[in-house]
Amino acid sequence: RSRELLETEIRQFRLLERDRRIIACAALYPFAEEGCGEIACIVSHPDYRGGRRGQRLLIELEQEARRQGLDRVFVLTTQTAHWFIEQGFVERSRDALPNRKQALYNLQRNSKVFFKAL
Repeated sequence: RSRELLETEIRQFRLLERDRRIIACAALYPFAEEGCGEIACIVSHPDYRGGRRGQRLLIELEQEARRQGLDRVFVLTTQTAHWFIEQGFVERSRDALPNRKQALYNLQRNSKVFFKAL
């Protein structure tokens, strides 16, 4: 994501900081009309991997999704399918995505789609 896009979407993000340095982040994009939300951009600084920071952010965003009245969350991933399965996500077809997200789906990336009930 570009810096400009991140600046416009900053309210969607949760951050973990250490010594005033961002060491991990993740975002929640609600699709309220479909009762679900996309969890995206889960990333940890390489020096801070292995400390369950991604899992902490995921749990926080799942709680936020519940507060917003959403009953499930989804992710798109090309690299970390196994991690999401370990967190309780189940693979689904891209047809399960909200219509707005289906319209933006990048066929070239061929991301796998995973959902988790809350």
